Amino acid sequence: MRQGVEAREAASRGGHDLGMRQATDPTACTAHAMPAAILERQAAQERQMRQSNRAPYRQVARLLAAVYCVTVVAASALIGAWRRPRPNAIHRRLADLFCYVPEMAVHKAIELEAFVRQRYEGHGVDLGCGFGQVGGLLIAAAGLRDLHGVDSNGACQQSVLEAGYSGFTRCDVQALDLADAAFDYAISVCVIEHIPDLERALSEIARVLRPGGRLVFSTPAPMFRESTLGYRFFHALGLRERADAFKSSKDLSAMQFHYLSAAEWATTLSGAGFGEVVVEEIFSRRQMLIYDLLNIQVNWMRFYFADKLAVSVARHPLLRRMLVSATQTIAASSGSGEVRGAGEGTHYLITCKRTTGFVARARTTVGAEATR
Repeated sequence: MRQGVEAREAASRGGHDLGMRQATDPTACTAHAMPAAILERQAAQERQMRQSNRAPYRQVARLLAAVYCVTVVAASALIGAWRRPRPNAIHRRLADLFCYVPEMAVHKAIELEAFVRQRYEGHGVDLGCGFGQVGGLLIAAAGLRDLHGVDSNGACQQSVLEAGYSGFTRCDVQALDLADAAFDYAISVCVIEHIPDLERALSEIARVLRPGGRLVFSTPAPMFRESTLGYRFFHALGLRERADAFKSSKDLSAMQFHYLSAAEWATTLSGAGFGEVVVEEIFSRRQMLIYDLLNIQVNWMRFYFADKLAVSVARHPLLRRMLVSATQTIAASSGSGEVRGAGEGTHYLITCKRTTGFVARARTTVGAEATR
């Protein structure tokens, strides 16, 4: 059973930037046309993914997976001896879920620790909940009792409900099939940047929140684009044009549309009916480097191996135990709260409140399905 689940989840993230997007797919938002460049890049990635499962690419990918496993386990042993990290419950659970994609555990551990520090009361909604693994951890860690999941991928429904959500609705965040003023708070974990029409999405979120309701979300900061491994590599070699081209290519492959500054977020959210905006930097450049090194395979999709590694982990308990232990150590040693100065963080945690004077736009529903 675990083999099927892990292989399915790996395949759902395959072809995109692992860990950043969960299951939410902006190209599934049928109400709004996607830029041609995004669709072309997605098609190219899907072709490369299929190619990675054919000879000789499949054999090379499996060899790379073996080398990757040895490297991760060896690195974790050195880190464990040097830094002696102490994994907490979040690290352990994330490692169990994502041992075949350890960068996911590193990234989500940092985000979850920031989300857990917030206060949540009443009926909430998770916008872009994916399969519910991350939200399920937040439900347990923060003691949430009534969190409704929303995602454009209907295949998430069963996993979301099993993760502890009170209900699930399949719909587009840009056209929520949810009642006006239905929720006391909304959360979104690195999803907002993947939504093409940010103004419409924020307006919809404000509409479904009660006056005074809180929105808590994470999203990449402008520094993200210049903190990726590829950009830093080309920039260090003095290849400025190649570095800038890598930034643009990364935007397409990750399907990320928005990199607003803290001031720009305050203005944008104010225009959408939100006030009391607080922007916190939560991800350092060092942590971003760790993430990118663990996620190195996405730069060569013809040799993509996370899906193959997921199957191997499900079939071989010893391999699974080794990778779970290694992932716990790496996630715990990556730390949190490292950002020391304004403008140095690669990601934001943003909180705000829906203002009482907000007037919602007309509700739009597109292909929604709900389970309550």
